Amino acid sequence: MKEGGLVRAFVAIPSDPMWVESTRGVLERLRNSLPEASWTRPESWHLTLRFLGEVPREALLRFSSAVEPFAAKTVQGEIRTEGAVVFPPRGAARVLGVGFARSEILDGISRLAESAEREARLIGAEDTRRPFHPHVTLGRIRRPWPPEAVESFRREVDSWIFPVWQARACVLFESLLSTEGAVHKPLFEWSLAGGDRGVRA
Repeated sequence: MKEGGLVRAFVAIPSDPMWVESTRGVLERLRNSLPEASWTRPESWHLTLRFLGEVPREALLRFSSAVEPFAAKTVQGEIRTEGAVVFPPRGAARVLGVGFARSEILDGISRLAESAEREARLIGAEDTRRPFHPHVTLGRIRRPWPPEAVESFRREVDSWIFPVWQARACVLFESLLSTEGAVHKPLFEWSLAGGDRGVRA
């Protein structure tokens, strides 16, 4: 726990092992063929619903209790990738990722993200002012890339055949910063589709 009892946290759909293993392959190809970028680690490949920033630990308890019933009503199932995403959509690229195709399952997850957003504001969480765009970040660009490199990223990801992602649970993670990157520790987990009620991890 940090000084003052603050916890750096986020809520997410945890990664699917088969999806992660496949995505390791495309990431290796991207590393070897594109300009320098800060590529993310497989351990960070969650589908983030809401980054909370640093909030008091007791506030996380209230947040968890409030989100639990929304998670319990969310249907589990398969989500599928829809190719590359680049943020911002116009101007110099800064974030490179993989997006997901619209489906009933993803619509339910999006509603869960909206619920998490409302509850995050009630506990005074960091105001991100970002609409929910379901994606996994693969890299961040620190020095501007030429347009042809960005297009090469799009082509490589668009042509990769990703397995489906099995969305079965929602997890509140604590993000512990270290010299080797963030370590994500599960604090609370809830099954989707009316499964077992949320239990402390």
